[in-house]
Amino acid sequence: MRLRMLADDYTEAVNRAIAEDREDLVERLAAEYPDAALRVLTEAA
Repeated sequence: MRLRMLADDYTEAVNRAIAEDREDLVERLAAEYPDAALRVLTEAA
């Protein structure tokens, strides 16, 4: 459940960044997502 919420939050943030033509933010969000997802998975274990 937490992983799904994280994915939804990142998807929304990326879509907003795209709409604002913020390629730098899109790249940063894409780069940090795997680490954030791993944290959620390891905290749940």
